[in-house]
Amino acid sequence: MQIARIVVGLALLAGTACSDQGLSKEEFIERADAVCAEAEEQTKDLEPPRSPEELAEFTDEAQRITGELLSDLRELEPPEEGRETIESLLATIEEALGYLPQIRDAALERQAQRIQELGSSLQQASSKANEIAQGYGLQTCGRTQTAPT
Repeated sequence: MQIARIVVGLALLAGTACSDQGLSKEEFIERADAVCAEAEEQTKDLEPPRSPEELAEFTDEAQRITGELLSDLRELEPPEEGRETIESLLATIEEALGYLPQIRDAALERQAQRIQELGSSLQQASSKANEIAQGYGLQTCGRTQTAPT
């Protein structure tokens, strides 16, 4: 009898894992916020840049952390309802991520005006991502963080 329960339990678990339904909204939020908390913890170790060279290093590390965050979030299967919102969130994070190599290059070329313009675009994309995340119910992922200056 005990073996039968285990087999039935495993079958149900396998059926859930293979379902196209994805995670429930609550499960998705819990897992996504855990991924964002890990990325947030990593960013706490970043020292604010004080020179163009440090800004280049900073953006390299920020790009690595954000790239991992985006990859980890993409691995989560959002529920069918709200999937478009999550896809929009991921696209906005990807947009923000795209500014980092440009900022790095501008820093190495000492193009202060370009850095400022790209930084503004990055901030707008980040704010939009936060708004989308908050609107969906994400807590950690929707938390506004102040960019180092």
